[in-house]
Amino acid sequence: MSLIHAIKNASIDEVEASGLQWRVRRICSADLAKVGFAALAMATPETAESDADIDAAMKRLNPKQAADLASLQEATVAAGTMAVGDGEGQWDDLSLVIDKSREDADKGVLWVGSLPAGVADVLFSRIMELSTDQDEAAKRLAGFCGKAGDAASGGRVSADVRKVAP
Repeated sequence: MSLIHAIKNASIDEVEASGLQWRVRRICSADLAKVGFAALAMATPETAESDADIDAAMKRLNPKQAADLASLQEATVAAGTMAVGDGEGQWDDLSLVIDKSREDADKGVLWVGSLPAGVADVLFSRIMELSTDQDEAAKRLAGFCGKAGDAASGGRVSADVRKVAP
């Protein structure tokens, strides 16, 4: 496997939800920043220490803010979901959209709201983990490359990179 393919594959993972396998990928920093900033700005200015704090913060959200947060979650799931599989090796490419009028199942395009209950939450969680956990990405890349990697240095193995570079 080439180094380019290893980098690409380090940003992709598969997760099980509702009896199906879902292939998801890391989303870009700009999309991630929108989700994180909106969630922080709407939820609460102070840090939540317990479930009670989180419940209180959610009660402070007005309906428009709650809808905006939900749409950001849907956008994250749409941006990060690539395919759905049956768990036996059969995969179908999948494009998720947040506009119901763009849904076309024959072309592999589904509205996020068409997903089985709970699937969007599972996908969102894994996409966010892939997009924010630098140590995991470095370890996954090192694993693909057959190197031990160094999580303390962000997974950089500079001697190995110099060997590959012309």
